[in-house]
Amino acid sequence: MHMMNANTFTCGAFRLKDAADAESVAADVKEYVMNKQWMCGFPDKLVIATLGNYVVSVYGDEELVNTFRDKLTAAYENAEIVYDEAIAF
Repeated sequence: MHMMNANTFTCGAFRLKDAADAESVAADVKEYVMNKQWMCGFPDKLVIATLGNYVVSVYGDEELVNTFRDKLTAAYENAEIVYDEAIAF
């Protein structure tokens, strides 16, 4: 999480009991973030990836999010990017 403004960069990882729930959890996280009412420091982009029984979400400044996405997929070849979208206001 960014020290000055959480909307600049925030990342979370969810460990699931069952990998079959990953798609549903990813959709729920996307819906939550996309429907948020931002007060200040509006984030540019949302990326959600799945890795077996993990769901990783990151949102914030587009450059920071893209760097995180690229490093994640380079480090974990089984990472699947399920959402990579601009956050609309």
